[in-house]
Amino acid sequence: MMKGKIQIELDEKQIEFLIKCIDISQSIESITPDKSEVELIRELTNIHEDIQETKLGSDVYYDLN
Repeated sequence: MMKGKIQIELDEKQIEFLIKCIDISQSIESITPDKSEVELIRELTNIHEDIQETKLGSDVYYDLN
């Protein structure tokens, strides 16, 4: 089993897809990611927010309910 880090390049569409997959899996299952997985989700979320701000401008509002 690999123990090192793997780097991959993702485009905006792939990042959006991963965010949707994470959202769906969190709503369907009770998942408990470990620390490294939480960091990955946080980083993907930040990148996704940057993409949305670029696409839609700075007037992005999130429904937290």
